Amino acid sequence: MQIVVVGGGSVGLLYAARLARSGQAVTVVTRSSLQSNQLMQNGLSYQRLDGEKSVVSIFAQSIEYGLPHADVYLLSVKQTDLPELLPMLQKLPASARIVALQNGMGHQELLAQILPERQCFFAINTEGARRLSATEVMHTGSGLLRIGPWESGIEMDPLIQSFVAVLVGSGVNARLEESIKPYAWRKLMANALINPLTALFDIPNGALLENPQTLQLMRELYLEASAVASVNGQEMKESDWQEIVNICRNTSRNLSSMLQDVRRQKRTEVEAINGYLVKRGKAAGIPTPMHEVLLRLILLKTDMGIGKEGGDSK
Repeated sequence: MQIVVVGGGSVGLLYAARLARSGQAVTVVTRSSLQSNQLMQNGLSYQRLDGEKSVVSIFAQSIEYGLPHADVYLLSVKQTDLPELLPMLQKLPASARIVALQNGMGHQELLAQILPERQCFFAINTEGARRLSATEVMHTGSGLLRIGPWESGIEMDPLIQSFVAVLVGSGVNARLEESIKPYAWRKLMANALINPLTALFDIPNGALLENPQTLQLMRELYLEASAVASVNGQEMKESDWQEIVNICRNTSRNLSSMLQDVRRQKRTEVEAINGYLVKRGKAAGIPTPMHEVLLRLILLKTDMGIGKEGGDSK
């Protein structure tokens, strides 16, 4: 099976390393030719949860050359980078399958505009990963990779079934689901609580559980977001709150993607996470003042960083 991982960030490199390490044919498509050249020359350094390190040979190319042929494309780019990929995805053959692995919400609507339902699948990741450099990735927390169609009732695709089997054979805790939508909402809830707070206070995930003030903030944000989820047909239970706490605990050493973006003075996915909840709340007449404050604070923090020396000018 030919697999292309689109995106050279922490999650993309994590899955590329684990697949390549088990002998799978993997190509990483990066934003820059500098990173792709470094991966080709130096290989991809992978540190497991137990601390064991290894270097795997991997093929890589930059996005400027388009998307190479593959059976499955794992889209591990951020929500903010997805729109520029749409013209390339639209040209892929009907036999190819796309697995979208974005934080937040809104990507399903984007992909539905250009791809038939039978070709596009979605994934929810709770594994922790940290990119140490352009060619180094660390596995920082155990979790689960759920893959499936957005809505239930769609006949399961043999190629996607094979892809999940390949992941499991590579040591990935992967599971095939009938519908990803409910899990996407729950991942949105987790991201909306963990990511902006870690980015705002500049702390790893686990530190949120160590202080009663941050834990209370998380709880209040959860209750606010639950009201929005409920009106959108997704009832949240106490077990869902406990799952978010467990994610935070299991990825205690992890630096959220939003925190990493803020540190690198790059745009974050806050508008696809907290911003999505605020937008849905307004549409339903449900106030979301805490999420709106977080949204504005992260946008302000990002804007203050962008434009400085070394900041993202895009």
